[in-house]
Amino acid sequence: MADYRVYVGNRLFDIRIEEDLLLVNGDQFNFDLESINGNGLHILRDPNRNIEAYLQPNQNGSYDIQIDGIHLSTEVVLGFNNSTKISDKNKGSITSPMPGVIIDILVKEGDFIQEGDTILIQEAMKMQMKIRSASSGNITKLHTVIGDQVNKGVLLVSLDPVENLPVNPDNPQLKRK
Repeated sequence: MADYRVYVGNRLFDIRIEEDLLLVNGDQFNFDLESINGNGLHILRDPNRNIEAYLQPNQNGSYDIQIDGIHLSTEVVLGFNNSTKISDKNKGSITSPMPGVIIDILVKEGDFIQEGDTILIQEAMKMQMKIRSASSGNITKLHTVIGDQVNKGVLLVSLDPVENLPVNPDNPQLKRK
């Protein structure tokens, strides 16, 4: 099972893939996806038709996609369900949503981040995904470096969530609402 959040222009799609089942914003589709040439060409088969799709990964989790002659530019975020339904005890942990290689780290220890900020870029199955923070706070520890091969669930970054930081009236980032 894999969860994705896909941005196409101003539109947002939450996607869950389970074997041959596809859920897009809660709507169910049955499909079969076959890679044709290993260079981005795929055939998407559903019970009624076959659709040719070409996926070209760009940097930092974005993709150019052509489906039935329509060109789309997208941004893909992996693991949205895990990050949006995070328990209070895990708010200070950012873990790997799937096995992959860390290809870029965009923060350093001591940085203040907002909920939804991109923390690092992970590559899995030739796809680059932005790993985002599920809460705001200060980065306390980086547990990985560029080039690390990590498994699903491995702790990547620790942070001190805003709820645990002292309120500073001079710093609007740290004011509680």
